[in-house]
Amino acid sequence: AIHLFGGICPIARCSKSLLNGPCGGSDHGKCEISKEVDCVWDMIVRKMMEQDRLGELLAFKPPKSWITARDGGPRKMIREELVK
Repeated sequence: AIHLFGGICPIARCSKSLLNGPCGGSDHGKCEISKEVDCVWDMIVRKMMEQDRLGELLAFKPPKSWITARDGGPRKMIREELVK
């Protein structure tokens, strides 16, 4: 699905792995986690504008289903000493 984002992966590059736009914490193209880090969504928007494909970003991207992920979802730890 990387083609939907101008060849830039928001899952890998966004600190929050957002698929539907910036979080609101970015400022002047920089990520809220550090002013040294470019906001990937700013990069994606600029790239899509260069490709005259900005309108494609308006389509909703559903949340990622982690069911088929390697670990099958959140990890579980059962502490036997607490199980009755």
